[in-house]
Amino acid sequence: MRNKTRLLLVPALAAGLLATSTAWETAAAASEDCSSWPSNSVQTGNVKCDSRSGVRQHRAVVTCINSGGAKWTITGPWRYRNRVSSATCSVSGTAGVFAIGQERRFRG
Repeated sequence: MRNKTRLLLVPALAAGLLATSTAWETAAAASEDCSSWPSNSVQTGNVKCDSRSGVRQHRAVVTCINSGGAKWTITGPWRYRNRVSSATCSVSGTAGVFAIGQERRFRG
């Protein structure tokens, strides 16, 4: 009976971790000239750098997490200022955004 309880608690804990970590990690990853936010029921991470920045191009770097607690990183396409770069963890709802960061280019 204990093994069944443990098997049910692991996905629940991972989902709780996902729900509480997303807002905190997303806010921490934002810089003063770039903003980041989750969308699509927390399955997509987005980054946009504004025209006042020295950033020429940017892209989203999204850490994803599934219900089993496995994490991996994906990147969005390079975008110019005032454009959104997005990366989607899952289109079926099996994984969500754990953290959103960005890579920036100042030339190119």
